[in-house]
Amino acid sequence: MGLKAWIPDWLTASRVVIALAILALIPVGPQALTAVLLLLLLGWTTDMADGRLARRWDKGPTWIGEHEFHIDMLMVLGSTIYLIGTGLVPALPSLAYLAGAAAISLAVRWRTQEFLKFKSVTMLLAFPWVFIPFAVAYMREPVGAYIGAAWMVLALVLDWRRFLGVVGDFLSGARAFLRRS
Repeated sequence: MGLKAWIPDWLTASRVVIALAILALIPVGPQALTAVLLLLLLGWTTDMADGRLARRWDKGPTWIGEHEFHIDMLMVLGSTIYLIGTGLVPALPSLAYLAGAAAISLAVRWRTQEFLKFKSVTMLLAFPWVFIPFAVAYMREPVGAYIGAAWMVLALVLDWRRFLGVVGDFLSGARAFLRRS
């Protein structure tokens, strides 16, 4: 496999490094929030780019590509742990939510044995934690929140079809879950 074929996987794997970098900022405290936001935006940018490049280069699936969703959730979890660890969100309700969400996601995975249903439920449960860092920033460091909002608008404009695809996958999984086949 040529170098070009590995680039999408490297972009995906970079989100593991980003998650670890976010966790490494916990000792810095709440003043690292803007850095965390920028790391998240970098991660979501690599998320947009890896799939686009893989499709453009007609790259076949690899272990990393098949686990991209898990890697994305690891980055979301990293930012959630940062928020809890620095006291930017209340620990007890946040940990209770995480424990409940993990239990529900794992139960769906175990009960249905269908990845699409598991992914849809997990996306729904993780959704608040994708945006909470930006909501917290809006209250503490509005510039970081504005940068995040501008990035989101730009991402939607540049990659509207992908957004519709993600929403479509989510809705398909939700419908499949509700049907309880």
